[in-house]
Amino acid sequence: MTLKEIRETITFSCDPRFKKLLSTKKQEFGYQTKSQMIRDALKYFFDSEKMLEKISDTDMIVTLISVIYNHHDSTTLEEYLRVQHQSNVTFSSHFHLSSGDCIEILMINDQAKNVKKLIQELRGINGLKNISFKLNLI
Repeated sequence: MTLKEIRETITFSCDPRFKKLLSTKKQEFGYQTKSQMIRDALKYFFDSEKMLEKISDTDMIVTLISVIYNHHDSTTLEEYLRVQHQSNVTFSSHFHLSSGDCIEILMINDQAKNVKKLIQELRGINGLKNISFKLNLI
């Protein structure tokens, strides 16, 4: 098999601003192609997921979660606040990114199973623009 035979093309859609950001970052980071950069980003994402899976459900962890959303989207905001208030959020901070977009930084000090559940529930909310997390074992 040749390299061409074992590679497959995957496409995805994005807004023009994100497409421009990909091109800018490709050059800034020194990648030859956007595909290389996206593969590396996905590997990083999967490594983070793998780390989350390996942590025992009963381990205590401190996790920072950032959530970006548009506060004009009342359905998304209502669901996000419902999920957030059902979890054990120790600290939250809210910042305005633009006239519509906001970012919240949440800190959770809880058992891994509860943090995993919160991340899964946040990912299930249609309309959240970005969710990322950083785990810290205690």
